[in-house]
Amino acid sequence: MLMVIPGSDISRHAALMDRVFRFRHSIFVDEKAWTDLRQPDGRERDQFDDENAIHHVCLRGDEIVGYQRLLPTTRPHLLTEVLGDLCRERPPTGPRIFEWTRFCVAQGWRDLRPRPDGPFLELAQGVVEWGLARRIDTVTVVIDWRLMVIAMQLRFFVRPLGFPKKIGRDEVVALRMSFSRETLDMLHQARGSETSVLSEFPLSTAA
Repeated sequence: MLMVIPGSDISRHAALMDRVFRFRHSIFVDEKAWTDLRQPDGRERDQFDDENAIHHVCLRGDEIVGYQRLLPTTRPHLLTEVLGDLCRERPPTGPRIFEWTRFCVAQGWRDLRPRPDGPFLELAQGVVEWGLARRIDTVTVVIDWRLMVIAMQLRFFVRPLGFPKKIGRDEVVALRMSFSRETLDMLHQARGSETSVLSEFPLSTAA
C-alpha cells in the first residue's frame, strides 16, 4: 500500500522524507544523469516540494521501492516553470488537472512488463485512485517516451504535448493523460486484485 504524505505534513515524516529525497537523487541524478538536479547533500528536492505537493511512497517493509509526486497545475509547476520547452503550446492546466512527476521505481523492482505485485502498477493505480476520489481525471507528465505504450495498454488516454527530448540518459516526452473508471478496472486486472492501494480513499467515493 502507498503511503500518502501531503507537503504540509512533511515535518511529521521527516526521517522518511529525508530517505525519499535521497532515493530521488539516486535515481534521477546518479542513475539517469539529470545533472541539473544534482545537490551537494545528495538530496533531490526542488521549489515544488512545498505544502501543495502530494507525495506517494511505495514501501516493501522498510525499503523504498517506488515514489511519485503530484502537483496542482493551478500553481507554478515543472511544465510551466522548468520544462516548458517540451511543449509546443502552453501545457493544459486547471483544477481537474495535476502534474504527475518524479515517478520512479527502484532497481531490482523493474521489469520489461510490469509485474502484478510490483511498484510500477501500484504507483499507477495510486494516481488513478487518488484522482478519481477528488474528481480529477487528467495528469500532465514527463516520462520516457517508451512508457506511452504501457500507459495506453492500461487505458490512459494519451496525447503528446510535444516531441521527445534527451535529458541525461533518458529520452522523455511531455504528455497529457486522462483516466477514468475503465483505467482503474484495467489496473485491477493487471494487478490481479481489486484491493485499494490508498486505504484512506475508498473506491466508493470515486467519481
